[in-house]
Amino acid sequence: MASWPDARLREQVESLRGKSSPDLPLVIALAAEGVRRVHGLNAYDVQLIGALALSSQKVIEMATGEGKTLVAFLAGFRFAIEGHGAHVATVNPYLAERDHEFALAVGRLLGITVDLVPEGAPSPAKIAAYACDLTYGVGSEYGFDYLRDQLTLRAHGRTLPRVDEILRGVAPAPPKLIQRGHPYAIVDEADSVLIDEARSPLIIAAGAQAPHPFPKLIQLAASVAAEMENTIHFQIPRETQNIEFTDAGTELAFLRLTDETAIRLQRVWPEYISAALRARLLFHRDIHYVVQNGKIVIVDEFTGRLCPERKWREGLHQAIEAFAGVEITSENSTEATISRPHYFQLYRGFCGLTGTVQEVARELASTYELTTTVVPLHRPSRRQILPDRVFRTRKAKLAAVAEEIARRRALGQPVLVGSRTIEGSDAMAAVLLARGIPCTLLNGKQDASEAAIIAEAGEPARVTIATNMAGRGAHIPIPAASLEAGGLHVLGLERHEAGRIDRQLIGRAARQGQPGSAQFFLSLEDPLLRDLAPQAANRLANRFRAVDELPASTAKYFLQTQRQIELRDQDLRRHLAREDETIDDLKQAL
Repeated sequence: MASWPDARLREQVESLRGKSSPDLPLVIALAAEGVRRVHGLNAYDVQLIGALALSSQKVIEMATGEGKTLVAFLAGFRFAIEGHGAHVATVNPYLAERDHEFALAVGRLLGITVDLVPEGAPSPAKIAAYACDLTYGVGSEYGFDYLRDQLTLRAHGRTLPRVDEILRGVAPAPPKLIQRGHPYAIVDEADSVLIDEARSPLIIAAGAQAPHPFPKLIQLAASVAAEMENTIHFQIPRETQNIEFTDAGTELAFLRLTDETAIRLQRVWPEYISAALRARLLFHRDIHYVVQNGKIVIVDEFTGRLCPERKWREGLHQAIEAFAGVEITSENSTEATISRPHYFQLYRGFCGLTGTVQEVARELASTYELTTTVVPLHRPSRRQILPDRVFRTRKAKLAAVAEEIARRRALGQPVLVGSRTIEGSDAMAAVLLARGIPCTLLNGKQDASEAAIIAEAGEPARVTIATNMAGRGAHIPIPAASLEAGGLHVLGLERHEAGRIDRQLIGRAARQGQPGSAQFFLSLEDPLLRDLAPQAANRLANRFRAVDELPASTAKYFLQTQRQIELRDQDLRRHLAREDETIDDLKQAL
């Protein structure tokens, strides 16, 4: 096709339009030639392999830096020419805009329409975007638009035609919907969306974020929770992390309940106390949430990004507002809700791509009937993964990290420090600045500029501290001077509960066959061991109380705990999936 004029490419595309089973190699070749002419990029064999697998509705694993934007476009083009549209779902607005810009000019050349779904309320621009052959947008926005359409249909169903319309046989005008249907979807970061976020439903609540009509109720629960002592008034089983009251705790709770507050209850009183205890003991500022402009903003536990559109349910959000000392907002009733996995299962077909899928391949197969494929690397990896280093205290760990960073900076090597939490990134930055080591901080609070910040992380001797997923998907150029110094070094401050998140962090080093390295620095005070395996943490602390750094062999305890948590979470997701199926069956029966 390289010798064909542009007009012939478009003619070939038109000849394939509307065919449910087009010649797949021909379609992918057309899209790849369009990319070559517009962007000057020749698709690698591994990218063609990935596009063919996506076109067969599989979930593919492609390493970071292997060109997933191009692969998603090739597959999106294949679905688009069937004539029903195709949706590419990304995890944040920056990636949606970037991928849309990549596809827009190629679409013009090939004769297909491409658009971007704007975030926010319905608009003519949003309806026009869904009417295109290929649509890009944030995955959650697709789901919210579906819920908005459901509310529209519900309202339309409640609207009775006027008597004169019935007599004249005039059919009421159909409701004006945002989306035109659910043909095909390509889900970026599919493991995060379908596995990690499966328990975080999309919710449209009634009313605005108004002040709570009776904040004294929430404040009373907070004061009662402050009086309670662990083991005496309540217990928190490590397996479930749920509050279980003792008889003494239940007695204390009702002893403090007044007639004035009792008439305001919307649920049983102990549930208010339970939410207050969870707010005080299990949810921490700059880890699970931040305070911005006097509001509680949730931090996504897997991406590290801020989620201003989310609110915790069943009074937990109000309990955290009370604990943080900000205005307590009302508990808005749920108008419509759907889980992300359920939303994508509405599509005729969907597929996905991510940097890590092997660990959850069986779960994707059993839950979604999705086949997974690992796409080989374009060039052999030169990544050097160094053994974990384990320290007795967090203070000793951060000091050792600072020494390691100083050593690598002296060589001119760039360092990307990955923190699990915003609080951890702030603490690391404070240690470095105290030692006179300049660093750039990227921790979810700068979401709008994260791509620009992360793009400079490969500069010689540059130190960038980021929450594990901040800037993910953004390209990190590595100049020659940095490559000569060893390439990008990724330094993890903790092991995550999900090993895939660790692998995603490591994958940011040594992309496309470049040199690079990665290493984790751990401590016995890390939440993974301290909260989830306290007996092991205490045993190791007593055994090595005279040293700051423990033997490398102790790292196995972190990996063992990580694996136990992964298995527990898999069981929980299976249980929730069965519950959802039961609820769906009951709805259909009714």
